[in-house]
Amino acid sequence: MKSKFTILLMMACTIWFTGCSKKDFNEQDAIEAQKQLLNLKYQYELDLETLKQKGATAMQQLINTAALDQLKLNDSLTRASAVAAKRQDYSINVVDVITNAPVADAVVTVSSEGKVFSASTNAQGIASFTNLYLFPTSSFLVSKPNYAATQILQQNVTLGSVKLWNTSELLNEISGSLFIETDLTNATSEKVGANVLVTASTAIPNSPSGSYTVSFPTFSTAAGTYSIRVPAAPNSYNLTFGQVTAEQKLYVNATEDDAVTTFPAALPRLTSVTTYYNVNNFGTTIPTVYNSYYFKFSPDNNGRVLYVPSYSYYGYNNNQVLLSPIGGNYQVEKLNVSNYYSSNGVYNDFGGFVYAPNTKIDVTMVDIAGNLIQTPPALAATSNANGRITLYTSPEGGNGYIHLKRTDAGALVPNAKGVLTRGALYDSFNNLYTLNLLINLNTSTNSFINTSYLLANKGDKRIVNFYYGAGSSRAKQVY
Repeated sequence: MKSKFTILLMMACTIWFTGCSKKDFNEQDAIEAQKQLLNLKYQYELDLETLKQKGATAMQQLINTAALDQLKLNDSLTRASAVAAKRQDYSINVVDVITNAPVADAVVTVSSEGKVFSASTNAQGIASFTNLYLFPTSSFLVSKPNYAATQILQQNVTLGSVKLWNTSELLNEISGSLFIETDLTNATSEKVGANVLVTASTAIPNSPSGSYTVSFPTFSTAAGTYSIRVPAAPNSYNLTFGQVTAEQKLYVNATEDDAVTTFPAALPRLTSVTTYYNVNNFGTTIPTVYNSYYFKFSPDNNGRVLYVPSYSYYGYNNNQVLLSPIGGNYQVEKLNVSNYYSSNGVYNDFGGFVYAPNTKIDVTMVDIAGNLIQTPPALAATSNANGRITLYTSPEGGNGYIHLKRTDAGALVPNAKGVLTRGALYDSFNNLYTLNLLINLNTSTNSFINTSYLLANKGDKRIVNFYYGAGSSRAKQVY
């Protein structure tokens, strides 16, 4: 056993001395030598462990340990030789991303073999390093006060300059207002209020093959305005906006809460619905609610209430209220109301309701928006001997089921004609107006605005208003 290890030790030393003196030592030779060394190292470790287990002499263990240490030394020398071959010098050129002028006193830092090396750029914007062992993905970190820090990989150093961006000169500004439609019942847009996040982001090139993104956030004021101060940038700023959740006030014909979503099972009304808003995203529909009023009869003998639509509902053109102008407003002169209506294909007619025979039935004109009727007109229908609502021609010339209310003596009751605030010209010869109002009670401004703006020169400013509109979606369906 002693002679075996002596021979192996001599062979190992011979390999090492031969490897170190060979002049034409190429990469393949290095690989083969490394493989042989690793194999010998493994064999010596096995033999050493065997000797220990068999109680080998101390001298033999020393011989094996010496041989193993020699192999480790050879391995270390081989590695050191490979590292030395890859060491090289580097020059990092740093310029301003806007002016392309050299940036002096920028600190460039890199890690090599477990150590950190730093150098500052000179007046020409160059930082130099010597004899560094780096990998292609090793990073040179570049920083300077008042500049956005950046980096460049070793593999990109020869492609061009590192670009630093001066972020201290906030001379440019993007500002404006944020409009939102939280009330569809008026003709003007509202503003979002406070604490809505607005962010301006831009991509800054830091080398010929890379870039990084910098963002400047702010929050809207209580007045719904925003202002972001930013440095001049080589690329456009892209604005993003936080989502807003708010209650939206609007008129509906029905909502998903109604078992049946058509008149008269569901009645036009004012309501509020939770709505989700995003700038330039107008996914919600605006309910078309033309029916600014409808008629409501007193309950019949079975407690059922008859509802009659106005002129514009479902295109029932015969349900008309004719008006005359009075003091800037209008009063009812006569009514022509005779149309039936349909609910999910089931027709409901005036004859389907039973009242006491030969009586007057009170009828109310319901003002959906609350801005049509100043003084309610007094209206009535009449039942016949069978208790059915009867159609007749009134003394004022109206034809249908609903007329101005009269006393038993046939005179109009006080204030029967009421006072209404709106009317559309119907008969210019007789100076008659009508309530045929074909205007949606809901209004909205959905304006798509570009969100990308270039501010490349110092002092550039943009004033831009953005719109959340009527919303992206709602918590429930409306009709």
